[in-house]
Amino acid sequence: MSTTALTTVIRDVKSRIQGGQMSYRLIRAALLVALMIALSTGVAESQKHYSELRYPPLNAIDVPDAERVKLRNGIILYLVEDHRLPMINLRARIGVGAIDDPADKTGLAGITGSVMRTGGTDSMSGDEIDEAMESIGASIETGIGRTSGFARMTVLRGNLDTALPILADILIKPAFAEEKIELQKVQTRSAIARRNDDANGIASREFSKLIYGAESVFGRQAEYATIDAISRDDLVAFHERYFVPGNVMIGISGDFDTKEMRSAIESALGRWEKQPLQRTKTPDVKYDFNRSVHYIEKNDVNQSSIFLGHIGGLRNSRDYFALQVMNDILSGGFSGRLMRNVRSDQGLAYAVFGQYSANYDYPGIFYVGCMTRSDATVQAIQSMLREVERMRSEDVTDEELTLAKESFLNSFVFNFDTRGEVIDRKMTYEYYGYPKDFLERTKEGIEKVSRADVKRVAEKYLKPDLVRILVVGRGEDFGTPLASLGPVNVIDISIQTPEVETPEVSEDALARGRSLLNRAVAAAGGSEAFKKVQAIHESGRATMVTPQGDVGMDVTSIMAYPDRVRVTVVLPQGEMVQIMNGSDAWLITPMGTQPAPGPMNDTMINNIWQSIVYLYGHSEDTALGVQYVGTEDVDGAAAEVLHISPPGARSFKLYLDASTMLPLKRSAQEMTPNGPAEMDQYLSDFREINGLMLPFKRVIMSNGQKAGEATNNEILINPEISDELFNAQQ
Repeated sequence: MSTTALTTVIRDVKSRIQGGQMSYRLIRAALLVALMIALSTGVAESQKHYSELRYPPLNAIDVPDAERVKLRNGIILYLVEDHRLPMINLRARIGVGAIDDPADKTGLAGITGSVMRTGGTDSMSGDEIDEAMESIGASIETGIGRTSGFARMTVLRGNLDTALPILADILIKPAFAEEKIELQKVQTRSAIARRNDDANGIASREFSKLIYGAESVFGRQAEYATIDAISRDDLVAFHERYFVPGNVMIGISGDFDTKEMRSAIESALGRWEKQPLQRTKTPDVKYDFNRSVHYIEKNDVNQSSIFLGHIGGLRNSRDYFALQVMNDILSGGFSGRLMRNVRSDQGLAYAVFGQYSANYDYPGIFYVGCMTRSDATVQAIQSMLREVERMRSEDVTDEELTLAKESFLNSFVFNFDTRGEVIDRKMTYEYYGYPKDFLERTKEGIEKVSRADVKRVAEKYLKPDLVRILVVGRGEDFGTPLASLGPVNVIDISIQTPEVETPEVSEDALARGRSLLNRAVAAAGGSEAFKKVQAIHESGRATMVTPQGDVGMDVTSIMAYPDRVRVTVVLPQGEMVQIMNGSDAWLITPMGTQPAPGPMNDTMINNIWQSIVYLYGHSEDTALGVQYVGTEDVDGAAAEVLHISPPGARSFKLYLDASTMLPLKRSAQEMTPNGPAEMDQYLSDFREINGLMLPFKRVIMSNGQKAGEATNNEILINPEISDELFNAQQ
């Protein structure tokens, strides 16, 4: 639609308005339709082939002048006014990172950074801070990354006097409330428990370990044991050591007067007393180039996640700019060689990617990788290696060079489209000891890169014959064996579970333990009766306690001893089935069937031994460890406590009623979605079934909190059971 035609439509609408022929709703609709037609027609008329598009050179980056001030207590302050919106943005950078974690308390920095905010201060709880910030539309966040910590505040200009003192209290005197520490530890344990769910996440994490070393500060990871070792005293000491004024830089941009803002910061943070600075030097990275092949088995996927590469570089290298252009030519999205040749031309990957990364204070990683179907794993690796070699051996074209430079610069400038981002980058450069004008140098450096520069750095820095190769996938489905690439190192990624405390062994404790177990078996029906049980079928109703409320479900459990289990849970959302058949286990949900995660398989094995029927039927097994550990009170009843150590399963405690010898409680450390937890099952409502006294009710506690309860409607001993029930394909 031309401008004239659009004008005609508008005139027609106007005449109808004047004539009273159109309602407001119709007026708005008519104008909207006219505008859409005009825009769509204009686009169609102006469309060009991508090769015909021309873009003017980028304007120079407008770097605003920022006032840099060092306060009396050592805080470095950057200030830049921006009156376009009535907002104020504050960003603080603190000289501390996860690299400062003690090895046996890995995770301390991250928990400290989070609980500084959630744990509140001496004058306000974390929840009260949440309410205060919500009431004024502001936000305050804190955290600690690998090599630096941060605090951020966003607030309307008129509410600065409310928010700034709160931020100051968080930085100077956080309360580190115990309940918030425990909540953060639970969330961290939950992340540990889930870290092996995603193949790509596994590949990225483990490849980083291959480059830096699993014990390096750049490769190590939190474990249950390191999280459990962290106490509130550790958080307090960590904060006191690193959160000192001389270790803090603050950048503020927004709608304020510089002189007034400086005064406000001095008023809020000037009471923070100057202290000795103990910032840790970033450790050196030791790396030897060599070729190796590594494999991680993940049998619940039908594709491979692949990483290959070696150590990268630093941003202060004179070749940094040429390396970035080279990287874009090799792996820069759909225009990169990897994407065009490996994915588009050969069809070997769903996604292919790469990066020659460079960090500020320690070397980055050069890697290329892809996700490909299992049978194409080796072929995809070989194809990616050829592309890396081609970067060394073949000149890049003028078109590739131009596109790569434009791509880098066009994305680069958008990192600094606000004054807050520019001031944050300036603080970053000072923090890591880079030139103040590194921002401007980057643009100029990229623009000067030539074809010869790209070829030179590719030959110097890329070593395709000395890469470390990592594959996460299902090895039995690989079309060509991974060993065709060289000797294969299998990496174990099993999650370390805390050791269960074992009581000190004594002959007397062992003898008394056996005696008490024999009495318990006799009280429940006798050894011979339990030995005859080959299978047990239980059905009933269960309730699970969740933060959103109680969830009811029907549960059916079938155990065919010694190693077959089927548990069916019917939830409002659908049915879930867990199956174990020997060494194989599956999880069946409305989404389909998949191999059961390792922790679930382990839990099912443990549950077999913790079953009273199976335990009592194997009470005479010489491999079964039984030890007396004392007496305890269980809900007002005196209980004799046994420590049970089954062969091939986790140990647990069994609490026997001292008067009846029937079990009152079973206690064990088990894996949950939130990591390991102390699980207690309180047993009651014993009834005689085929001469055996069995519990019909269980109350489940997790770390002292009620997690649910279950009541059996029926228990069947040695029912007829089809083998098909333990087949995932049935």
